[in-house]
Amino acid sequence: MEKTDRRRMLALVSIMLGAFISLLDTTIVNVALPDITTALHATSESIEWIISGYALAFGVVLILAGRLGDRFGRKNIYIFGILLFLIMSITAGFAQTEESLIISRVIQGLAAGLFFPQINAVIMDMYHGKQLGKIFGILGSVIGVATAIGPLAGGLLIELFGPDNGWRAVFFVNVPIVLVTLVLAMLYLPKHQAPKEKVRFDIPGVLGLTLALMLLLYPVISRGSNGFRFVDYMWMASSIPFFLLLYWWSVRQAKRGNQPLISPNLLKNQPFVSGMLLSLVYFAAFTSIFFILSVTWQTGFGQSAISSGLAITPFAIGSVVAAANSNRFIMKIGRKLLHIGVALVIIGLSAVSVVFQMHDGVFSAWWIALPLLIAGLGSGLIIAPLNSFTLSTVVGPERGGASGMFNTAQRVGSSFGIAVVGSVFFRTLGDATGGSQAQAFSDGLQTSMYVNIALLLVCFVLVFRLPKKI
Repeated sequence: MEKTDRRRMLALVSIMLGAFISLLDTTIVNVALPDITTALHATSESIEWIISGYALAFGVVLILAGRLGDRFGRKNIYIFGILLFLIMSITAGFAQTEESLIISRVIQGLAAGLFFPQINAVIMDMYHGKQLGKIFGILGSVIGVATAIGPLAGGLLIELFGPDNGWRAVFFVNVPIVLVTLVLAMLYLPKHQAPKEKVRFDIPGVLGLTLALMLLLYPVISRGSNGFRFVDYMWMASSIPFFLLLYWWSVRQAKRGNQPLISPNLLKNQPFVSGMLLSLVYFAAFTSIFFILSVTWQTGFGQSAISSGLAITPFAIGSVVAAANSNRFIMKIGRKLLHIGVALVIIGLSAVSVVFQMHDGVFSAWWIALPLLIAGLGSGLIIAPLNSFTLSTVVGPERGGASGMFNTAQRVGSSFGIAVVGSVFFRTLGDATGGSQAQAFSDGLQTSMYVNIALLLVCFVLVFRLPKKI
């Protein structure tokens, strides 16, 4: 292996580890919440913020982080974000109060939001053509595994270290992974190449976007599965004028020859915008699958966290296998691969819903293994090609901003998906009368599956707006 190829491979390992750890932390903490409640005497509101604070901070900073990478270098921002993520993982593991844990999680989310947009941008800097699609396939595998393996990894750590220290291990497990990531990034990521045109900061754009995203995401994440109040809808609706004002400002700045935070050229790029919308809707359905299955399996059926993680494992396996091979398929059949992927996810989730409908209580996880494997195969055929289709349309200095916008769409989709599907899920449980608790959770899961399938059907239609070939 040539020296250049070796350096590029180790650089790729570094950014893939960053992607893995940032998305692992969106799900691994869920199974530790009961023990955190006991250890820190945390309130229900604090427990919600341990999860939602990370997601909120992650989503709000993504677009700004992309532009920071354009300005100061993707390597520099990546290393800074990884280092901050390491520090906050340690402080979260040593937290003695609920307040200190929440602060650590919020800053940890900011750190993940800083380095995550650099991942797609670095990939597009290092790879081109067929190689680019192959690398996005690997990234899709990493995303699928990290999201799906979180509950299982958390359950194993709690089982290994016990209820008193297991929840701390959920945060400390980041440390060795992040240290390896940091060393590889410092040694092998490409050095910063100063852009031909100096990247300037759009301070009004940064403030406007941050405020708009806060108004949109805060009520969604903070309320979550508790259901929305009228005031929450008002908060979300108030974000619309700020988004419109931000668009007007961006167009005005571009006409003056300045560099707005959100480039109007990206918003005029129809394939990019279509892919961003598709990603938003798909992640709304994709992320909520693990949420409702984990809650049903543990709370409804009284199974362990490890059992819950093992039950979802077939989805992760299918996702990895399909994503790793998606590039070969997409070169042959183009965007039709996305339709195949969406169809497989719909078939798999429909079968899961049927299995729950056929049983009144606890049943073997083997009954849903094949349906989840099918859904996972479909997911693997969507995530990586969607990255390729969307981001390959962007070239030059706008890559960082495009990566930030694309990842923001995913985080917004995930937040809305969990909030909407979770609201339907728990409302159905609350309305259930008679029957066992397990049956009530089964009914709730079926109803939520219908919402997921409806979202996936929207994805099926949106695929037609993408180009036929990369």
